[in-house]
Amino acid sequence: MSFSVQTSGTGASLKKVSLLGSVVESSDSAGISALLEAVDARAVEISCFDADTLPVELIEAIAASLTRGVEVKVHAYRPLLAFSLQRLALPVLQVTPQLPQARLACCRSVALAGSAHSLDKILCLVEALPESAAAVFIVQQVQEDQPNLLDRLLKVRTGYQVCMPQHLTPIKPHTIYIAPPGHHMKVAHGLVYLTRDRKISYVRPSIDALFESLAAEYGADLLVVLLCGFGQDGVAGCALVRAAGGCVLVEEGSECEGANRLPDSAISAGYYDHLLKHRAIASIAAAAVSERSRTLPDSLLDLFLEALFEHTGYDFRSYQRATLQHRINHQMRLYASFFDFQCAVLSEPEITKCLLAELSINVTEFFRHPEQFQKLRDEILPYLASFPLIKIWSAGCATGEEAYSLAILLDELGLLQKSHIFATDINLYLLELASAGLYPIGALNQSSSNYAESGGKEFSRHLEVHDRYLKVAQRYRERVLFHHHALGQDGVFNEFQIILCRNVMIYFEPELQRRVFGLFARSLHREGFLLLGPNDGMQSLAQQCQFKTDGAHIYRYAGSQS
Repeated sequence: MSFSVQTSGTGASLKKVSLLGSVVESSDSAGISALLEAVDARAVEISCFDADTLPVELIEAIAASLTRGVEVKVHAYRPLLAFSLQRLALPVLQVTPQLPQARLACCRSVALAGSAHSLDKILCLVEALPESAAAVFIVQQVQEDQPNLLDRLLKVRTGYQVCMPQHLTPIKPHTIYIAPPGHHMKVAHGLVYLTRDRKISYVRPSIDALFESLAAEYGADLLVVLLCGFGQDGVAGCALVRAAGGCVLVEEGSECEGANRLPDSAISAGYYDHLLKHRAIASIAAAAVSERSRTLPDSLLDLFLEALFEHTGYDFRSYQRATLQHRINHQMRLYASFFDFQCAVLSEPEITKCLLAELSINVTEFFRHPEQFQKLRDEILPYLASFPLIKIWSAGCATGEEAYSLAILLDELGLLQKSHIFATDINLYLLELASAGLYPIGALNQSSSNYAESGGKEFSRHLEVHDRYLKVAQRYRERVLFHHHALGQDGVFNEFQIILCRNVMIYFEPELQRRVFGLFARSLHREGFLLLGPNDGMQSLAQQCQFKTDGAHIYRYAGSQS
């Protein structure tokens, strides 16, 4: 991270600060904070080009400057930063990035090409293609004296017509054409041409020959996919497709098990639009041939979730479909189609982070469901007070209010110093907000009401109340450990006397809910308690998983701890 300062206007009435880099170092934060504290200008503009969050010290310095009457405005080039500042009522202007121009408004043709090592990938890609009017062309480089059985393998995997064409075969929609061994396959004027011309880059059929003819025939309505291979054949063809306005997808060489020379050569030459793993390629190709829409078609959701999991490691495949579609559609609103949106998500880290933040469950508040906190205060924590160390897990903690509520409650009972609170979430951005311990001033009334209902006396004494935000007291921030953990993927990491997982599992499909109950059973002390949300609707499934309740959606595990 680096920053620069400019002054302008009469008497240097305006200072402009530019922040470059995704992480604001403590030294930079201190320098900018000192500048804001000493500023004699009437206005300060801070442009943040790469950061998704700002350090607590810098946020506090901005707020203090506003209180002194300095006109401060932050220009945020990342939407996540804009959100994190807006929630604290700080003046921020989100600079909307210029979206890439829409591609493939109409995809009339798809071409798949690679070596014999690409057989499984080709089968996977064809299986993923939905019914459409697109013509599909495949070049698989196999030895000329060996039979190519690809047509037989595909016929049992797709509803498309599949053929090994003859010379001058007419091109029809909804049909797959496979280059025969020992022949170059070209396309022109609606016909397939087969030739025995000289080998190109030592191979026949040639990827370059097919791509060049398809670029001339389909232009900007063409999608080509370059898979694994050993030589250079296909690199020049990718350049011609891009020059004609078509879209080029290249498989990551890391997936090619030694057959990565071809995709790596195309990447080195820069002749591609997107570099992806094969599941992401399958999802984008399926979207390319589908009818264009500004909403996510239900038929493409599973493919996209597979691609997202492969690309990011975040597994949303067992989340409720209606919720996922709603949140994805919200993120898609600036894009011309789902094809354009997922090209951006699977290629641009900033867009990916925004989607992951949208898909994560992030609704929470201090002392939410106060009846459970009342039970914790009156019964559960006094019962656990004899333990030398109390370990509590807030699973799916979002922005951290639940974890800090637990710290406040433990403090009031004199148990804070012998307690460890672990707060986890799947989303790293939300964990950054949680660890900062800053919350909107507008949350004070509801939080105070929840706290009073839980048996507390004066909520505000646990927080620093500022003009624009609330700040959790340092003694509570020190006792909460925030970590990344995905309930659907990660395993046991400690043993706990209390686990809270409220208003999270309601978004999971039943199979994932069962797996999470198994994780909690293995993580819970034999004298421990599991707290679920009143709206989760888990009573029946909890019983099936051997969790028993005495009310208030608080459970004890009755099965074997092995």
